[in-house]
Amino acid sequence: MSGVTRDVRDFVCILKLGKNNMEIVDRKLQALFEQPIPQKVYDPKAELLVDVDISLCTEEERPRMIDIVNRLSKSEAGKETLEIAASAGYKFGFLDAGTNCFGCCFGGIDCIGLGPMASDDKLVSTLCHESRHAGQGVRMSEYPDRDKLDVASIIRQSRAKEADAQAYALKACKELELQGDKGPLETFGKFYPPIFKAYEQAWAQEGEINNKFVAGVFKGWYDQTGTKQNYEEGYIIEPMHDTLKAIKTDGKDVDPENIFTFEKSMDSKTVVEKIGWTKNGNYLADENPDFLNEDRFLSIGERTKKDAIDFFKLREELNGQKPDLTPNTMPTHKDAFARRLPEMGKPKSDEQETMSMGNTIDKWTALLAAKGKTLGR
Repeated sequence: MSGVTRDVRDFVCILKLGKNNMEIVDRKLQALFEQPIPQKVYDPKAELLVDVDISLCTEEERPRMIDIVNRLSKSEAGKETLEIAASAGYKFGFLDAGTNCFGCCFGGIDCIGLGPMASDDKLVSTLCHESRHAGQGVRMSEYPDRDKLDVASIIRQSRAKEADAQAYALKACKELELQGDKGPLETFGKFYPPIFKAYEQAWAQEGEINNKFVAGVFKGWYDQTGTKQNYEEGYIIEPMHDTLKAIKTDGKDVDPENIFTFEKSMDSKTVVEKIGWTKNGNYLADENPDFLNEDRFLSIGERTKKDAIDFFKLREELNGQKPDLTPNTMPTHKDAFARRLPEMGKPKSDEQETMSMGNTIDKWTALLAAKGKTLGR
């Protein structure tokens, strides 16, 4: 934990992959990500302890993936998430080496990818994180996707998904630590100080891995002000810019997945019910079902609120569509850093995406084609 005490401030990765979920690299902690990966010799004869599909791996990558899967599966939480993702038909592989991303859950094609440049200790928790996202997708399939939700609902749903994925990842890391595998938990603490602080407080209070412990870790995610702002920019403000551009240009040069309608609602009770699910019950069951409406969990940056209100005024002027009024009454907090995007209504520059999957999809497509398979369902 030495030298790592700040909230997350700025990301290398802006969340621009539509309905996908990912765990991304913080610029403040970039040096940790870029440290040389310790060379490890993997057993080429090792077999998977959980029946998951690793057909997205090359022959060279398979032993490493098997080792990471098997380590995670030794925790109860890890085994649960792996089995749920596997039963949902997800394939597992490594992302292109050129991406600055720990991992990604591609909901549209049922794939989970790990960033090969991260250490195995890091990727154990990332695999749990992304597998938890896969389960979320199954449990919430009957509800509107993010691109249909109003601003307040996007905040409730998207933040809760990330908080839950991290809480479950830390739960798995703690279970492994209690078995003597300390690396994943120590590494988690280096990358996510606010969540780790919440873990330490919850462990000191509970002394065991129970529902209150996991709920305490879940809430710690919301203490990352910079993280929250980046999700606001990636999941709300950038799509607003693209939506205005689509209206003005009849959809030309705009990714359809980045055109949001902001029309449907998802309340706190529903999110809590679906997000906190486990095979042994809901770890958020003892919480007030409306707690996601409290300031700590619902507040947005001051600039986010201004941009959102400006967007709905401009959209109504352009096409007469009634505004989403939820931002008007949402609580605010101070911005963590200056927004990289221009004021609402002003054109974006032609900056390149700061997040890219590189050649991941091409790599996976070729691997599967050689096996007579295709990406997707």
